[in-house]
Parts: sequence; structure tokens; C-alpha cells
Amino acid sequence: MAKRGFQGAVLRAFGAHDHIATVTSTQLITPHYLRVWLHSETLFDAVEACPTAWLRFWMPDPADPEVEHQRAYTIALAEPAAGDFAVDFVLHEPAGPGSAWAQQAEPGDAVSLTSIGSSRFEVSDEPPAGYLVIGDAASIPAIRTIVATVPSEIPIELYLQLHDEADRDIPLGEHPALRVHWVPAAAPEEMAQAIEARDWSGWYAWVAPESVVLRHVRARLKKEFGFGKQSQYLQAYWVRGREMGRRR
Repeated sequence: MAKRGFQGAVLRAFGAHDHIATVTSTQLITPHYLRVWLHSETLFDAVEACPTAWLRFWMPDPADPEVEHQRAYTIALAEPAAGDFAVDFVLHEPAGPGSAWAQQAEPGDAVSLTSIGSSRFEVSDEPPAGYLVIGDAASIPAIRTIVATVPSEIPIELYLQLHDEADRDIPLGEHPALRVHWVPAAAPEEMAQAIEARDWSGWYAWVAPESVVLRHVRARLKKEFGFGKQSQYLQAYWVRGREMGRRR
């Protein structure tokens, strides 16, 4: 694997820990959604598998094994005592380094990863009236951990962009007060337009779609529904037509 060089030194200065994870199995959940199970002897000595926690993977360049690309992936499932965890990949064409690696992954393959502080979803001591959650297949691993964490009496309104009909088959988890709204991915502004026009006072918004979709959603949440900085989490999980992540 490629040397980390200056960037690796900077990450370590900020408390990052390096790990090696080994593929143990793969599971194709839909034609475009793949789960990879991995094992690491050291990861859970440094990381708590809390809701929405993510890791920095260093994926080899398909054309040059001496080059690696950084990609961030959520811990989809974890068995910390055993050192096992799963990461879900959206498969797409043309395949980027992460998607290409996942499609070719076989038991025994090793991958380098770095753990450092990541966003953590927590229900506050005074929980909101409900959660407005917005994303797509790329953020479903994080959304699934949110669904599993929110108390059963608190409603969740989940809006998901539909890029492929098979996206409906990706497991979301069970919650008695969960309502799912699938929004066709025809135009980036359609997600913002699909949000129900209602009183969202007291609700918390967790929003993690594509970057342009996020821009439209952010504007409507602020201007029409009055969501402020303390009542929302906004993060672009991917950018159409552009890579997200560093190269080394």
C-alpha cells in the first residue's frame, strides 16, 4: 500500500489511528448496493461504533496500486467484541475507487483505514418533536443508525431520493413512527419541493443528500420552515460529477 506521507502525518497529529481491515464476506443487497464485512484487530480499541460514525478508507487506484484515494464510509453494522463491522457501497458506473474496490473485494483482501473524530448522532436529553431526515442510497447506512436510535414515541419523516427502483429494497430498519417518502431523482430541486408544507416547529432536520440537492433543501428549510443552526445537521454525502476525497 502507498505511503501516507505528509497527509498521514497531519492526520496522526490530530489524533488519527491507522488500521488494517480484512474482508471476511460480501453481500449484494440490491444490484447496485453491496455490503462488505471486514475484520480489524485494532479498530474498536480506538473507535466507538456510535450512530452515524464513519471511517476514512484508503482505496487503491484501479490503474496504479501505488496511488490511494481517501473515501469516507459509515459503519453500517458492527460487532465490536469480535472486531467485525460492515460497510455498504453504492455501486455505480463509471466506478470510482471505492465502488471499484468493493465490486472486486474477496475474503482475505486487506484495506487500510484511518479513524479520527467523526459526526455522531445523539438524541438530546430534551428530544425534539420529531426528526426530518433527508438523504438517498449513499446516506442510508447512516440513516439506518438514526432510525435505530430515535425513541419509539418520536416520529421520523424520512425523505429519500429514488435513483433506482431497487433502492426501495435497501433495508432501513424498523421504527413504529417512521414514514418514508420516496422522491424521484429527476431534478435536484425536486427533493426540496417534495417536503410537506406544514408546521415543523420543534423538529430537528438531519440532511445528507447530494450537494446540489442539499443546497435547494437548505434554502427551503431556512426560508419557509424556519430551521436554524441548532435545529439541523447538513452534510453533502456526495457531489455529482466530482470526486469527494483526497489522493495520495
